[in-house]
Amino acid sequence: MHYAFIDTNIFIRVMSQGKPGCETDLFERLRVLATGGALTLVIPEVVHLELEGQMHNPSEVLKQRFGELKKIINTTSVWSEIEDAKQLVMQQLDSLRDEKQQRWHQIYKDVLELLNSEKVSSIPFTAEIMCRAKKRIIRRGMPKNSPRVDQDSAIVESLIVHFSLIQDLKPILLFCSENHSDFAIEIPERKSQDRVFALHPVLAKDLPKTHFFTKLEDLLQLDQGYESLPQPPNDEEIKEAMDRADKLGSECNFEFDANGYDEYMKAVEHLDIIINTRLVNQYVAEVIPTLPEDFRIKREDLVKRIHKLLEQCRQCISWDDRSESKLPQWMEYVPEGMIPYTSLSNLMKIESNLHRYLSIHKEMDDNKKD
Repeated sequence: MHYAFIDTNIFIRVMSQGKPGCETDLFERLRVLATGGALTLVIPEVVHLELEGQMHNPSEVLKQRFGELKKIINTTSVWSEIEDAKQLVMQQLDSLRDEKQQRWHQIYKDVLELLNSEKVSSIPFTAEIMCRAKKRIIRRGMPKNSPRVDQDSAIVESLIVHFSLIQDLKPILLFCSENHSDFAIEIPERKSQDRVFALHPVLAKDLPKTHFFTKLEDLLQLDQGYESLPQPPNDEEIKEAMDRADKLGSECNFEFDANGYDEYMKAVEHLDIIINTRLVNQYVAEVIPTLPEDFRIKREDLVKRIHKLLEQCRQCISWDDRSESKLPQWMEYVPEGMIPYTSLSNLMKIESNLHRYLSIHKEMDDNKKD
C-alpha cells in the first residue's frame, strides 16, 4: 500500500499558488486518490498546528508583502510618458492582493476538509512523540539543525510511530516537502534536468521504503494518464488528416450543409483516432510499466466497473440520444475508447459520476412504470 505525507509548506504552496508544481488541480487529484482509497494520506497533528499558525493573520502578511512590492515599483523612476502604466500596475497589485487573499482562505477550507476526512490518517501529537522528537534532536538524528528542527523531528517521529502500529508488511511512503535540506539528500549524476532527492539515510533507516518529492506534480506521476503525454509529432499521416479536416471545415457552410458537416465531423474523428492511437501506444510502452502494481490492479478494476456502468446506463428504458449526448460531461470528457489510459483519479471520478447518472435514469425508469 502507498502512503503519502504532505508537509505544511506544500499545503501553503497550494493555497498561495506562488510557484508552479502545486496547482489546485493537482491538489484535487490528490484528494480524489486519498478519499478513493488509492493511497493513504498520513498527516501528523504537527502539520495541522503549523497550518493553523500560518492562517493566524494571512491578510496582514499579504498586505505587508504586497506593500514591499508596491514600494519598489513606486520608488522606481520611469519615463513620464508611461507614468500612467506605473499607476495602473499599482492598482492591479491591490486587486491581485485581494484575489489572492480570497483564494487563500477558500483553498484553506478545502485543505481542512480533506485533512479532517475520515479517509485521512491523522497522527496525534502526544507527549510520547514530543519526547521521542527531543531525544532525536539530542542524539543528532536529524540531517540539519534548522530553526524548525523541533517540528521536523516531531513529524519524523509521528511517521515512525504510525508505521510501527499498522499491519501493512510492505508499506511505501511518498514524502513530499519543499524542505529537502531538512529531510533529504540530493542524488547526483542523474540524467534529469530537475534536481532529484532521496530521504536522508539518518531518517530512512527508521522509516519504510520512501520516495522523496519536492512538488505535488512529481509525487502524482504515479497517477499519470495519457493526457499528460506530449502530443505526437505531426508526421505525414497526421498532417494529411489535419489538412483534410481543415479543408472540409473551410469549405462547409455548417448552417445549411448537413452532408458537408457530417463529412467534416468524420474527418475530425479520424484525426482524433490517429492521435489517440499514438498516445495509447506511448502510454502502454512508457507509462504503464512504471506504475506501482497496486495502482495497475486498481486501474484495471475501475475500467471494468466503468464499462459495466455504461452498459447498465444504456440498458435503461429512459436512455436516448439526449442521454448519450450528455455522456461526455459525466465521463470528464474522456473519450470512451481512452478510458483504460486516463489517470487513476479520473477513473475514480468517472465511476462516481456514472453511478449518479445511472441512478438518475433508474429513477426515470421507475417513474415511467408508475
